[in-house]
Amino acid sequence: MDGRCWVCDGSDLRPVPGTSSGALTPDDVRISDSVYGTTGQLGRCIACGFVQCTDAGDVLARYAGMEDAAYEESRVPRALQMRRLLGGLRELRPDMRLLDVGAASGILVEEALRLGLRADGVEPSVWLSARARERGLPVLTGALPHPALKGPYDIVMLVDIIEHVERPVELLRQARELLTGTGRIVVVTPDRSSWAARLMGRRWWHYRRAHIGYFDLNTLDLAMRRVGMVRKRWSRPSWYFTLGYLLQRAVVYLPWLRATAARHARQSTIVPLNLRDSILAVYAPA
Repeated sequence: MDGRCWVCDGSDLRPVPGTSSGALTPDDVRISDSVYGTTGQLGRCIACGFVQCTDAGDVLARYAGMEDAAYEESRVPRALQMRRLLGGLRELRPDMRLLDVGAASGILVEEALRLGLRADGVEPSVWLSARARERGLPVLTGALPHPALKGPYDIVMLVDIIEHVERPVELLRQARELLTGTGRIVVVTPDRSSWAARLMGRRWWHYRRAHIGYFDLNTLDLAMRRVGMVRKRWSRPSWYFTLGYLLQRAVVYLPWLRATAARHARQSTIVPLNLRDSILAVYAPA
């Protein structure tokens, strides 16, 4: 059991009831994974409230070997999601430098380039980063720190990344070191204090093997303060999925939808979804 809190370095972690399914595999960390309500062993820090996986093992190695064809098949709605996310960042100006950490197959990078930004990405999955480069997108294979990434950047994006990372404060420190003096770090992550998380309990859709750290706004702010960043604002982001994709995942909770989901598996109508259980927060140097 990892005995110290990844956010505040506290030493008192109390077990959280849950499940442990053995060592992580590359399939467990697929972005499109829908095995909800299953995690490794979790511990809650008494000092700050952060919840972390205590038996995750070498997570980065699992991401290196991960392939996710279903993620690529959902590229169109995910591109709309990234477009709306970037459109809501009032700091953005043409020709700014942007880095997307955990860039997958480069969807956010592609949308940033379309807006006139100078965008780069870094992604640990060999398969996903290769898909990005096949599209001519500047996405490197690996993680921070990366020898080929040289700052400063005006914006560093961490979209649904920090919950997958051991030692998240160190990742934030590495992102901070790549920023300009007036730069911004943008974090999107599930909110374990949200009404949906409280209502669903252990069946909450963000309780997944791939998620090894569970933040709320307070613990996220604490982690950012430790690297010299302060929050400027926050909001609840929306996501975009095809109807077929949503129905397939709804079957986890509503098994009687299985036949309907099968009939409409290729339904490509894009549906916006905001369950108000994620945080989008913008941070600036203190």
